[in-house]
Amino acid sequence: MKFATPVLAAAALVLAAYGHHQVATVPAGVTLDLTDLKSGANVVFSGTTTFGTKKWSGPLVLLTGTKLTVSGTGSLDGQGAWYWKQDTSITRPVFFRMSKVISSTVKGFTIKNSPYRTFSILSSQSTTISGLTLDSSAGDGTAKNTDGFDLSKNTGVTITGCKIYNQDDCLAMQSSTNTVFSSNTCSGGHGISIGSIGGSSISSSDTVSGLTVKNNKIVDSVNGIRIKTIIDLTGKVTDVTYTDNTLSNVENAIVIHGDYSKSKGGYTGTASNKVYVTDITIDGLTGSADQIYDILVNSKYVSGWTFSGIDVSGSTGSCSGEPSSVDC
Repeated sequence: MKFATPVLAAAALVLAAYGHHQVATVPAGVTLDLTDLKSGANVVFSGTTTFGTKKWSGPLVLLTGTKLTVSGTGSLDGQGAWYWKQDTSITRPVFFRMSKVISSTVKGFTIKNSPYRTFSILSSQSTTISGLTLDSSAGDGTAKNTDGFDLSKNTGVTITGCKIYNQDDCLAMQSSTNTVFSSNTCSGGHGISIGSIGGSSISSSDTVSGLTVKNNKIVDSVNGIRIKTIIDLTGKVTDVTYTDNTLSNVENAIVIHGDYSKSKGGYTGTASNKVYVTDITIDGLTGSADQIYDILVNSKYVSGWTFSGIDVSGSTGSCSGEPSSVDC
């Protein structure tokens, strides 16, 4: 079911909640449908928009279009606590899905209390997301799978200057090319991640290339930067650069694993993946972590790694299968 309005395809759409006590409410099980916007449309979120609760897959918001500007100082509240207390056994909605968003800008507003994954960005191009606040910190200790940004099959997406407070990956790259993730703050989750990657063949669905991760702060998180590939499957992670990122109170600074099992939901201890992980550069990583390295990869499928400027306090950790160019 979609939440439709006659002005949806107009040049400007304002979703506002005026007055000290007023909020706009989207009914439970309903998608706020922003897929029929004219090229060049402006969407402004103002005040507080609250979404009703229901066991369903969502999304709560769906955006499609070209040359859009989506902005505002408002808040979107997914009422995540209703879902979090029921754990992962129930179907939970994705909050904000961007599908085929082209040459657009998304900026400024706040998303609170995500039931599940916050942003799902699919098949989009040449689009910038900036200055957003994604705040699911109220779910600390109970919420799960509250990813910040999940990306698949995009080209030229930039995410910059955002604040992400969650309990899972801050960024999760499933696939995409020429992505920039810069000047963001990631707090409380699993860090900046690629993966899990792997498929039956190397295709656009199983390739991450041209990723730049720079000037980010990762605090109070399980991982700093992570690449995770799936056992016995193939794919490609290449041309990835991490520059001048900082860590504070992180468990694992650098995690690269080729032994992830989807069926077990964890690592097997044997790196039997066939995903190529090549041309990985870390140039400047500072701060504090319990351990610096947690690397277990299939040596036949890794090459061209360059690590420099790593100044992280913590135990060394362990490395296995890494290219000879890397000294752990």
